[in-house]
Amino acid sequence: MTLKYNIDDESINTRLDVFVSSKLSMTRSQLKNHISGILVNGVSKKFSYTLKKDDSISIDIEKPTEENTDNPEPQDIPIDIIYQDEDILVLNKASGLSVHCSPSEMKGTLVNALLYHIKDFRFYGEKTRAGIIHRLDKDTSGLIIIGKSPDIVTIIQDQFKERSVGKTYHAIVTGNVRKNDFTINLPIGRHPVYRKKMTVRSDGKESITNINVLNMFDAHTLVEASPKTGRTHQIRVHLSYKGYPIAGDKIYSKSSCKYETLMLHAKKLSFKHPTTSKILEFEADYPTHFYNMLYSENI
Repeated sequence: MTLKYNIDDESINTRLDVFVSSKLSMTRSQLKNHISGILVNGVSKKFSYTLKKDDSISIDIEKPTEENTDNPEPQDIPIDIIYQDEDILVLNKASGLSVHCSPSEMKGTLVNALLYHIKDFRFYGEKTRAGIIHRLDKDTSGLIIIGKSPDIVTIIQDQFKERSVGKTYHAIVTGNVRKNDFTINLPIGRHPVYRKKMTVRSDGKESITNINVLNMFDAHTLVEASPKTGRTHQIRVHLSYKGYPIAGDKIYSKSSCKYETLMLHAKKLSFKHPTTSKILEFEADYPTHFYNMLYSENI
């Protein structure tokens, strides 16, 4: 199996081994066991080679001869598959399900479920992020795309970088949003004190979210949020900063204990199929907790 990549601006000055390990979901120490050859512009290079713009990378992969004991275990965790073919699948992720594994969470994640249910996965080496193209926060429900091989993951990740993927979220926020259609354009960066939080800060990265009011209730508003950039916690940070935190947000709302869980749902998704180039569009039904709150007498 041979994979090919062209180096863009984001990967300039990255070491060759760092680039390859990130693309293949392998640790750098595993590369020697699973890679039979790497060429840069048709020439063999050392792993310490620093990548340059427009370099062409060719990687020959061999199947591993032994299992990595640090790999996540396949688990029979139910998943809601909306679409599947030989290259991708689209899921309606449940709230409370972490997307990928971490040293502190090697079980009970979406990756564990994928390794159990998807029999034609084509990943080698370390699999804690196998198939993951983009992420949803643990308590966010809704649509997520999964790639069945490293090259498919890369192709669709490039669409995210180019901002050509259409993403639409629905959220129930606390308070009445009086303005109907508006854009929040505020830079987001890591919180200077609470490192697990993000915040609006002048030296943060550009972050743009379009907001549309769908329905207004006594004490809450149903809004549609379309992020044009993909910052961590972007919708949650933007809405909280404007005074309308998402109901059930344990990080960015002081009244999260009133709600069952985070009321944020990835409702719609559109992107170009990585091999056919056909535009695919999907929409996911609200989860039970979201639906129940919308039709509660106390909303």
